Amino acid sequence: MPFKNAAFEGALTPILWSVLVVAGVLGVIALVSPRLFSKIARVGNHWVDTSKWLSKLDTRVEVDAHVLPYSRHLGAAVVASLAVLGVVLVCR
Repeated sequence: MPFKNAAFEGALTPILWSVLVVAGVLGVIALVSPRLFSKIARVGNHWVDTSKWLSKLDTRVEVDAHVLPYSRHLGAAVVASLAVLGVVLVCR
């Protein structure tokens, strides 16, 4: 019996596919051009300030130093996971 969920039947399907497309484009960019991925990461690296009651969780964690040197691996992982998600969603 194929996987069925009411959330995928309605308005979430176009949103989900849009997110998958954007993630796929970023994954391919990370795989093909780590330098361009680095520039995109710098432009999109904005900090969103949270309210005072979350001050203990409001610490900046710098992951760029760990992610950017391995952007090709990240891109391959993103593209592979998108392929799996695409197959799951299409074959349902």
